[in-house]
Amino acid sequence: MSRFNLNKGDRFQLKKSEGLTKLQVILGWKGGADLDACAFLLNEDGVISNDADFVFYNSENREEEFDKVKFGNKKSWRMKTRPMSADGSVMGSIDDQGDGDDDDADASEEMYVNLDKVDGSVTEIVFCVTIFEEKETFGSVNDPYISIINEETGDELCRYDLKEKFKNETAVEAGKLVCDEEGEWSFEATGKGYTGGMQTLIDIYA
Repeated sequence: MSRFNLNKGDRFQLKKSEGLTKLQVILGWKGGADLDACAFLLNEDGVISNDADFVFYNSENREEEFDKVKFGNKKSWRMKTRPMSADGSVMGSIDDQGDGDDDDADASEEMYVNLDKVDGSVTEIVFCVTIFEEKETFGSVNDPYISIINEETGDELCRYDLKEKFKNETAVEAGKLVCDEEGEWSFEATGKGYTGGMQTLIDIYA
């Protein structure tokens, strides 16, 4: 299957009738920057209904409960397990801290979505990335993109290469899954940049 290359504002329909329910979401870039991926599961008011619907690297809601014998401490637990949404539909990324200072190195964070598990109150799932280093901005990030993949077949369905130059921004909304009134989902390429890092996103969506 050939992928659809999206421009900002474009949408790609995900038809359940074609078996598109389990998705892999890749947020990628080139270079040594340390970016953190996160997702917000929003209700019809455009905010999260539950703290666990902010899926990010430091979340307390994870695929495995904390076990001191197995993990030793919570820092190790967070490093080895994926954050998870309240309904279990979205699995967040295990943090990837780039590859040093190599501007040509590929880096990415991967998230997973099971559309069959999404709570009925959720109307959008927004995917964002923030830059970890202080005093750094997305002006130093090369070739950022978001890719939507059919997890069961491995086919890349659509891809959005963010061509915008976010010189001063420290947080970017790359794209979102949107549910219509018939319960069908589509992916929309958004490409919105913000200053203030992750806290700005929390102020908007929480």
